[in-house]
Amino acid sequence: MDKKTGKFPTEKSKRIIMFCDLRDSTDILLNFEQGVYRSMGGTEEKSFTYEEFILDLHETSYKELYLGDENTHSEIYGDGVMAIFPEDNTKFILENIYRLTKRMRNYNESTGVGVFRPSIDIGFGITVGEISFVHYSLDQRHHPIGRCVHEAARIEGVSKFYDARVLISDRFFKYAEWYIKDDPRFAYRFIDRVRLKSFREPITLFEILIDNDPRFENKKNSIPYYLEGYTKFCKREWEPAKELFLKVQHEFGLGVGSVMARRCDILSQSPPKQDWNGIWRMKDK
Repeated sequence: MDKKTGKFPTEKSKRIIMFCDLRDSTDILLNFEQGVYRSMGGTEEKSFTYEEFILDLHETSYKELYLGDENTHSEIYGDGVMAIFPEDNTKFILENIYRLTKRMRNYNESTGVGVFRPSIDIGFGITVGEISFVHYSLDQRHHPIGRCVHEAARIEGVSKFYDARVLISDRFFKYAEWYIKDDPRFAYRFIDRVRLKSFREPITLFEILIDNDPRFENKKNSIPYYLEGYTKFCKREWEPAKELFLKVQHEFGLGVGSVMARRCDILSQSPPKQDWNGIWRMKDK
């Protein structure tokens, strides 16, 4: 909503869309139902509930997304959040992500996490596209409509698959590249070129790297080997590519290396057509 006018834009406008979601949420919920997590209260143990954990999640992490720009639109989906920003707010978004991931790390390193309460692992998916807002009579609220909403959700959905924290489209990368290059707290790495499930147009995916990630240096140091492996992959040099991807997996501890090594095995056994250009079609959301 534009708080200067008090109105939602009904015409399509270009926006930045971010999806954030708690990973392994089903497992966490099952653990709560089985009484795995407890918090100490005095001399006795007091049950720590799933509802209390979700409140912790929003207070310690998602809270950061609501700060700053007055035109940010956000919607809460249980253990996830969608945020829509004006297209000129890239620096604001990067700062929000930095604060959120720092608070998440502080939470995970605090006493009792993993024993009395679960750790927090959040994935991000960010893209840019045309958005309009439609008023729903069911809940008397405006909600965003646009293909890019689904795209951002798909990107977040595959972020864990690639062992990436903040996964972004090439469209958002064009906005963020210069901010990232000018700020030593950030870096980026190329991930893949894919067609997301139910999408026709290919998309290039990058990960934004953040220095409060314990694997920040590992991810940066892996970049030359991964890029060389990807180049060989696109040239159909399956074995040399696989060797480099496995190096990324074993020497740097990054799951994306395992993903790409398996892909080399698949394509070596069932080679693609001659016009194949390296783009991989995703079958899962």
